[in-house]
Amino acid sequence: MSLESFLQHIVSFTATLDPRMALLLFILCAIGEVGVSVPYVLESIWILCGFHLGSGVLSPLHMIVLWLAAQAGRQLGAMGLYYIARFGMPALVAFYHKIHLDRIFNRLMYHSGVVSRINLASPFAVAFGRFFGLRIPMVLIMATKKRLAKHALGVLLSSIIWDGLYISIGVIFGSTVHIRPAYMLLISLATLSVIYLFAFLIRIVIRRRRRLSRPVTDSLI
Repeated sequence: MSLESFLQHIVSFTATLDPRMALLLFILCAIGEVGVSVPYVLESIWILCGFHLGSGVLSPLHMIVLWLAAQAGRQLGAMGLYYIARFGMPALVAFYHKIHLDRIFNRLMYHSGVVSRINLASPFAVAFGRFFGLRIPMVLIMATKKRLAKHALGVLLSSIIWDGLYISIGVIFGSTVHIRPAYMLLISLATLSVIYLFAFLIRIVIRRRRRLSRPVTDSLI
């Protein structure tokens, strides 16, 4: 099997409403909520689906069904973590009250320069925290405050933004660039590498800014 035919086989898997694809998205998102996620996989799937959507191969209805399957997996995984934190790990809840986790997050968000005041028991705080790798801590906060519905809404909001970003990238390629679908997988991998590199550089800049601001904050405290 040539490289092009192998790539074509992978790409064609995302070109239709395949029950196997819906199941794969469900499993990937459910496991990803626990913290076990494989880089490039889910993002590549969304870019490829967006490419097929933009080129007219995949219908909007089929795209919505695939996204709902992924969302169901996310909600199931997030709900499982919520109930583990809520009922299965009382020691974590006690630890939350002991270290005042909400104050720590307020300080973190203040020093990051993004926002100085935010209600940590809101869906927007959940969505915001998930974008900065704070998925597990936000689950603990919402479980302690008994905010299951708001946590689910926060997962939904972050998913719409996160998934929509990669799907939009694929739609742009599918509607403007006329290339073989097999090569779209390589383009998606290259695009994701650029995004990961950009995010890595931003984290380095933020860390350096925090280090430079530490003597000032310490003197104020």
